[in-house]
Amino acid sequence: MKVAKKMLNTFAATLLASSLMMCAKPTLKPEKPQSVVQQPSAKPDTSNNAIGTLPNVGTDPTLPDTSAPARIITNSVTTTISVQPSQWYVDGSNLPAGAIIYIPAGTRGALLLKNIKGAVLKPIIIVNKGGQVVFSAAKTASYALKTQNCKNFKLLGTGTAGINFGFVVDGGNLGVSMDDLSTDFEIANLEVKNSGFAGIMAKTDPTCDPATQRGNFTMSNVIIHHNYIHNTGGEGVYVGNSFYKDGVSAACGTVMPHDVKNLRIYKNVINFSGCEGIQVGSAVADCSVYYNTIFSPGAAPFASGQNNGIQIGEGTGGRCFNNLVKNAPGNGIIVLGLGDNTIFNNYIINAGENGIFADSRYTPGPYFRFINNTIIAPAKDGIKLNSVIIPVNLVINNVIIKPGTGVFIHPMNSSVKVTALDNYMNNDINACKFIDFNGGNYHLQPTSPLINTGTNASSYGVTFDYYGIKRPAGAAFDIGAAEHQ
Repeated sequence: MKVAKKMLNTFAATLLASSLMMCAKPTLKPEKPQSVVQQPSAKPDTSNNAIGTLPNVGTDPTLPDTSAPARIITNSVTTTISVQPSQWYVDGSNLPAGAIIYIPAGTRGALLLKNIKGAVLKPIIIVNKGGQVVFSAAKTASYALKTQNCKNFKLLGTGTAGINFGFVVDGGNLGVSMDDLSTDFEIANLEVKNSGFAGIMAKTDPTCDPATQRGNFTMSNVIIHHNYIHNTGGEGVYVGNSFYKDGVSAACGTVMPHDVKNLRIYKNVINFSGCEGIQVGSAVADCSVYYNTIFSPGAAPFASGQNNGIQIGEGTGGRCFNNLVKNAPGNGIIVLGLGDNTIFNNYIINAGENGIFADSRYTPGPYFRFINNTIIAPAKDGIKLNSVIIPVNLVINNVIIKPGTGVFIHPMNSSVKVTALDNYMNNDINACKFIDFNGGNYHLQPTSPLINTGTNASSYGVTFDYYGIKRPAGAAFDIGAAEHQ
């Protein structure tokens, strides 16, 4: 169905009035997707090999890394089905755990996957076969690819050797929607583009149905990695509900959104998203956002405050590390989390507002930690702290170069409790002595003043750098995201 421009304007005004100022999912009734519609790119695609723009990173031994294409193994008892181009939905109610759903190569319309339920050790695999699959739908269609009431499954574009992105999702108001009580899933090796709103959205909005509400449903074990997402109308990746503390209004009164637990978002490349490149909310436990590359997010936000690089939203704890955020019109990284948040080893370049901005809204935890980040030329402050509720803000080993306001670390009032140690502040990027900053090589020259001049941050979990080099590599910690080796 078509979403009227007037409705979008009203939606934007409502968000602007809210204290969170985040994008939220429009209300769309279920419908059969529209026919195949090719969508032109709204912005030029500047990445011929998106995954190749990621750093040559090491592996964090505490987290999984499924960089290698998944091997699809079948035997005589494996159940397999093939989805024909004419099918617009698949009901997996009768599929056994471990089944494989093949989607043949070619351009097709949108697809709804429902009631697909594998097991922890035998997930159901949805994979391309024989080449690249293109899901094409109008931006006014509800979605291009959607799951409904699915659990323990993997959506993998790894079915054909030599093709990085076996699934291309082109269009739909939501490009990929993990909805309606879907949980325990992995999304990998998709190209998602030209969505009217979010590229990949994973959440079930709470309604008057108790099954959708906090305490009755938890979305768990979600892994989103090695995807290329670009030219989206809203967020590139949007996981969890934004309104964790106060909930949302429904006909039956205020309803509370579900928790998200054990979330991994890593090694995705996101270009030209309309709102944040990555936005996470309600991720109450074991959340990690890492090794993502985000260029020019917030290109066309619905309202002010929605143009940041990465948003660690209300109700979210955990770690955000080893990301590259470049040319965000808003804040490079905005942190509104639970107060058990550690932000480290990130490169934040040319932010249109602050490099990092922190605010305490629903913040029962003990700390915000900002450690070994490199922040270059933000238009406003380097690190801006409005986190008055939090017992301590640790600001350690950060490089901050040429903030537009001239303010490197900015506690907004005397109630903000800050411990700042060994941060390097300068107005000359050349003073850092990167190997080739303009060329994207952020390794340090042997004469850099950042080497061996930092505080040991191992006790905070910072034991490696942006490139995967063990910290400390020398006599002491280096300052900034890269450790000299």
